[in-house]
Amino acid sequence: MTPILTDSYQLYQPAKARVLPLVFDSPHSGLILPDDFASVASLEQIKTGWDAFVDELWLPATTEGASLLAARVSRMYIDLNRAPDDIDPALLAEQWPGVLQPSVYSQRGMGLIRALAVPGQPMYQHLLPVAAVAHRITQYYQPYHQCLANVLQQLKQQFGQVWHIDCHSMKSKGNAMNIDHNQPRADIVIGDLDGSSADPEFSALVAQSFRQAGYQVAVNYPYKGGYLTASCGQPKLRQHSIQIEINRALYMNEQQFCRNANFDRLQADLKHVTQTVASYIQHHLQQNGEQG
Repeated sequence: MTPILTDSYQLYQPAKARVLPLVFDSPHSGLILPDDFASVASLEQIKTGWDAFVDELWLPATTEGASLLAARVSRMYIDLNRAPDDIDPALLAEQWPGVLQPSVYSQRGMGLIRALAVPGQPMYQHLLPVAAVAHRITQYYQPYHQCLANVLQQLKQQFGQVWHIDCHSMKSKGNAMNIDHNQPRADIVIGDLDGSSADPEFSALVAQSFRQAGYQVAVNYPYKGGYLTASCGQPKLRQHSIQIEINRALYMNEQQFCRNANFDRLQADLKHVTQTVASYIQHHLQQNGEQG
């Protein structure tokens, strides 16, 4: 399957004739560090923020009628799951031309532009020029978000409703930059912003599908969903969004950043979850007479 490829993202379109209003996106699976990136953090530290292989894990979803959008650029360069104004002004060499609204993510060193690679390790030795940050936004951030918005809008127009799943991986234990520092995590965390970004029935269906496959599932802790879930999820407008976090210990060696022996099994289980979601969507489309 050949994706649509840009500097910012790769877009995989449904691999079969039956297209569904189902979109997966993986904003942190990129590892490219553009030439203007200069960090004092090590590559190993930078890789700790990488959702390694998440796009590959979910790629079989395209055989079930889903679209998959995956980042190519590293989140340590620019985080595609943050608001465009979620910038810590302390990182900048000059005053930002507009209004900044740094969130709790920026306060923890994890805003649009990362301040810390890992706890206690700054990303940069020097302050960043405003023009350099603006370049990251226009060249990498905006194209990703525009592509996602276009795909969602096209499917919504075609089918009258759309479902979005924001795909991530998480460390097996939280670190000092997380709200669950040093706590072991569930296998899977489903986030729907406490029920506000999707029909609770949809969130429950996904959670139950993972439980039936033998996984330990948590809901809205320690992750409720981020900027993409909030911006894409408008259930009153028949646009539903959830976030899925996968425990990295399930499928990879967290220290060596390589797949483990369970990778293929997890990928197969994710395809089964996708099939369950696809059946749910087809049922809803049939109920509403919306077949595209």
